[in-house]
Amino acid sequence: MKSQFAALLFCTALPVLAQNDSVWLTTGETVRDVTVTSWDVRALKYTKGGGNETVPSDKVAQVVLAKYKDQYRRGIDGRDPDFFLGTAGECVTAKNLLLAQFGFHAAARLWFDNGEAAKAVSALDEMVKQCPDAGLLPEVYRMKFEYYMGRGQGGARDASAVAKKYIADANGNAWPAGFAMEGEFFAAMADRVGGGDAKTFESKLREIIGRALGSFPQLANRANVQLGNSLRDSGKNEDARKIYQDIVDKDGVDENARAGAYIGLGTIRSAEGSPGAKDAYREAMLLFLRVRIEARGCWDSLQAEALYGAMDAALKWGGEDSRTIAGRCKFLITTEYGDTEWAERAKGR
Repeated sequence: MKSQFAALLFCTALPVLAQNDSVWLTTGETVRDVTVTSWDVRALKYTKGGGNETVPSDKVAQVVLAKYKDQYRRGIDGRDPDFFLGTAGECVTAKNLLLAQFGFHAAARLWFDNGEAAKAVSALDEMVKQCPDAGLLPEVYRMKFEYYMGRGQGGARDASAVAKKYIADANGNAWPAGFAMEGEFFAAMADRVGGGDAKTFESKLREIIGRALGSFPQLANRANVQLGNSLRDSGKNEDARKIYQDIVDKDGVDENARAGAYIGLGTIRSAEGSPGAKDAYREAMLLFLRVRIEARGCWDSLQAEALYGAMDAALKWGGEDSRTIAGRCKFLITTEYGDTEWAERAKGR
C-alpha cells in the first residue's frame, strides 16, 4: 500500500508532468492531445503546441485526464468508491484540486450505482466543500437530479428543489449562461413529472430549445427529446417520431439525448403492435436495446427505462428467445438499477 507521503508527492507532481488529455465539447467536437492546466466552474484552460486556450465550462461535455487512471487505478480496477474518496482527499491536501474533483465524482457515481444514495450525496457534498469552484460542480446537480427523477413522481419534489438550487447558484455566482439554462430545463421536467400542465411544459421546452440552438446543441437535443415525449403522450406520434429520428440520425449527439430518442421510437413502435402485428414488438425491442449498445454512459434512469421497454416488448412479441431476452432485461434492471421506478415495475412482471 502506498504511503500517504508518496500519495501526496504524486498528487503534487502531476501538474508539471506532460499529459495527453482530451476535452469533449457540447458541440460534439473533441480537442485531443492537450494539457489541461485548470478547470473550474467558469472556464477550462489547456495548452496545445505551446499555445494557451480557454473554453467556457458550459461548453465542456467531458474531460479525460491522462493521469487520472494512474492516480485512481486501484479504485477503477476494484470499483472501490472508498479508494476514490480517500485519494481525492489526499489530492486536496496536496492542493491538486484539478485531479481531486474527479475522485469525488467517481466515488459518488459508484455509490449511486451500488444503491447507496446517502453515501453518494455525501461524496458530492464533500466535493463542494473541498473544491467549491470545481469544473465538475454542475455534476452535483445533475447526479442528484437524475437520482430523484429516476424515482418517478415520488421524487419530483426533490428533483424540483435540486433544479431550483442549480438555477439560483448559477445566477447568483455568475456562472456561464448554459448552466442556468440547464437548471431551467431540469425545473420544467420536474414540474411536469410532478403533475404540471403539458402545454405549459411544451411552451417552456420550445423556449429553451430556441435559446439553446447553436450555442448549446447538447441541451437543445435533450429538450427536444422531452418535447417529443410530451407530444407522444398527447397522441401526436408522427410529430414525436420525427423529433426522435432527427436526433438519432445526427452525429455527435450526447448519450442521454440519444438514449431518450431510442426510447421514444421504441415506445411508439410498441404501441403499434398487436396480436396480428407482432413484428412491431420485435422492432420496438431492438430499438430499446440500442440504448444498451449506443448509449452505455447515459443516466441510470434511461438505461432502466430502455431495459423495461425491451422486456415488455419481448414478452409481447413472443418470438424465438423472447423469454430469455426478457429475463435478462429484468435481471439487469433489478440488479443494476434497483432504485428506479422501472425496477419496481419489473418485479411485478
